[in-house]
Amino acid sequence: MYYNSIVYLLCLVFFLSSHCSFCFVNTSELSIVTDKEALLSFKSLVSIDPSDLLFSWNNGNSNPCNWTGVYCDEVTQRVTRLDLSGFRLAGYISPYIGNLSFLDFLQLQENHLTGIIPDQIGDLSSLVVLNLNSNSIRGTIPLNITMCLNLRILDLTGNKISKAIPKGLNHLLNLESLNLGKNQLSGKIPTSISNLTSLLTLNLATNELGGMIPSDLGHLQNLRFLDLSINHLTGTLPPALYNISSLIYFAAASNQLWGEIPSDVGDKLPNLLNFNFCTNKFTGSIPGSLHNLTNIQSIRLANNIVSSGNEGLEFITSLTNNTRLRFLAIGDNLLEGVIPDSIGNLSNSLTYLYMGGNYIYGRIPASISHLNNLALLNLSNNYLSGEIPPEIGQLVEMPELYLAANKITGSIPNSLGNLRKLSVIDLSANNLVGRIPTTFVGFQKLLWMDLSDNRLNASIPKEVFSLSSLTTLLNLSNNLLSGPLPQEIEALESVVTIDLSNNNLHGSIPYVIGNCRSLEELFMANNMFSGFIPDTVGKLKGLAILDLSLNQLSGTIPRSLQNLHALQLLNLSFNNLEGLVPTEGIFKNLSRVNVEGNSKLCLNLPCDGKGEYGQGVKPSTSGDAYSYGVMLLELFTGKNPTSQDFNGEMNLIKWVQSAFPTHTEQVLDTELLQPLMCQTISIKPGKQLECLISVIGVGLSCTVDSQVERISMREALHKLKMVKDTLVKPTLN
Repeated sequence: MYYNSIVYLLCLVFFLSSHCSFCFVNTSELSIVTDKEALLSFKSLVSIDPSDLLFSWNNGNSNPCNWTGVYCDEVTQRVTRLDLSGFRLAGYISPYIGNLSFLDFLQLQENHLTGIIPDQIGDLSSLVVLNLNSNSIRGTIPLNITMCLNLRILDLTGNKISKAIPKGLNHLLNLESLNLGKNQLSGKIPTSISNLTSLLTLNLATNELGGMIPSDLGHLQNLRFLDLSINHLTGTLPPALYNISSLIYFAAASNQLWGEIPSDVGDKLPNLLNFNFCTNKFTGSIPGSLHNLTNIQSIRLANNIVSSGNEGLEFITSLTNNTRLRFLAIGDNLLEGVIPDSIGNLSNSLTYLYMGGNYIYGRIPASISHLNNLALLNLSNNYLSGEIPPEIGQLVEMPELYLAANKITGSIPNSLGNLRKLSVIDLSANNLVGRIPTTFVGFQKLLWMDLSDNRLNASIPKEVFSLSSLTTLLNLSNNLLSGPLPQEIEALESVVTIDLSNNNLHGSIPYVIGNCRSLEELFMANNMFSGFIPDTVGKLKGLAILDLSLNQLSGTIPRSLQNLHALQLLNLSFNNLEGLVPTEGIFKNLSRVNVEGNSKLCLNLPCDGKGEYGQGVKPSTSGDAYSYGVMLLELFTGKNPTSQDFNGEMNLIKWVQSAFPTHTEQVLDTELLQPLMCQTISIKPGKQLECLISVIGVGLSCTVDSQVERISMREALHKLKMVKDTLVKPTLN
């Protein structure tokens, strides 16, 4: 910010030195000439004009009234309006803007202007509209702006303006629209705003405002739009706000407000079209009077502590009176009961229906299919049971379907394949059985599919892997799926995450997996895959996580995995892999690699010393223990075996041995010596160190040179379990 200020001053000094004839002048001396000079000053501080729209602004004899974006009064020939909205200009607002004394409209929205709002803006006594929306303006709202007594619209939305809202804004008695949303304003909402009785719009959303909402805002009896969302406001909502009967849009979402919503809110605010109290701590029940708002379009009460009272979800029946309702969000509350069949009688305009995260039970009524304009249906995280109604397949306009985390049973209806506009389908964490329908081939716009944590069986239809539109997620994990992976998986060129773990899949991993070039996460653990790991996995340059553990894979670890520079976690444990473990790429940091349970693998480490791996000795289970011991020492010391700290005869094992046991704390990772809590029990430092020394002892016992003297994996795990039991066992006084 300091740098930007310096640049701004340098630009200004340069302008003054090259335009010495121009300066701030008395009002009586202002003319079209000074207007022209003020505009040239503005242009001089514009650093980027991508479309060269200010080309016509020049210092010749041309009349500025003919310049792009400039408008003049025909009689006075003075500039009355400057509209450069959407020009994508970058730069600063010149303080000489204050010399445009006849200016009524200053519209600079949707540019890339930075710097501050100059104090000279207060000299524009004729200004009616000031719109700086969607720029990158910093600093504060200048106090001089309160001198623009004719101002009706002040729009500073979408900038980086900070600190408090000036109390003096109450002088702008003609103000009809005050838009300060999407900034960094802090402090409290000034009570003085309540004096702006001509206000029709008050938007303070998406700032850092705190404290309680002033009850005096209830004096704004002409207000139609009130948005206080996404701040840090606390306390209860002042009852006076419910008396502003002119309100059409009322939003206070994402704050820390509490208390009950008045049952008669639908009577007191008869003109309400949009009602958004999401993400607060409101209690009580959903007001029954909402059904009186026959024109309301949006009711959003999600993520509160609202309950359904004695009548369960019957309030839904009353909402059938809201014939223009488009958005109903009542999810993440304490609503309990059965969804009534009358849900199908809700507005035919209903587009978004959020009811997830409640205590709703019973079946999904087939009548929900009557809501044929739904774009989103979310019933996730409830206690719904029974089968998915095949009639849902009639919601052919719907892009998003969420039924996850319920107790839904039966098979997935083939009719869901009719939902050809689906972009998201989430049926995870239910009790679904049977095959994945081949009709899913109709999901040609699907971006996300999650069928995990069910009891789906049989093979995965090749139609699923032919969904080339998938870009985000394909999750089929934790099912009973069997059979091989079809070659059609190569069509998933754009998907980021594939999770097939915890199934009964078998056969080899298809060579064409290398065509899934957008993959960042690939989970295939706990199946029965066999054969080699295809070298083509090395083509997945963006891969961050690869988990092939708990399979029956054989052969060597492909060297191509060393080239995956984005790889953060590699799990190849408990397979039948053999040969040397690579040493480059991710393999330089063994804390990110798990190869445990591959008895024929050899860890090619500099710290092998006189161990068998440097001498061509046949691998054994004791060799596996050796690798495990090295990993333990690395994890608990924080030292990489290939660290440059080790040279000559020194290596990780010898370094640890030199300190063990009396000075073990000198080689431990310092983070492990911090005070430890375990299961709410405070661990005494002496006991904590004792256990750490024991772990280091296990690591050294696994890495002794002699295979005869080296402990087995079984012994190592037994000793570590004893350490754990000692650590969590309460100490008797």
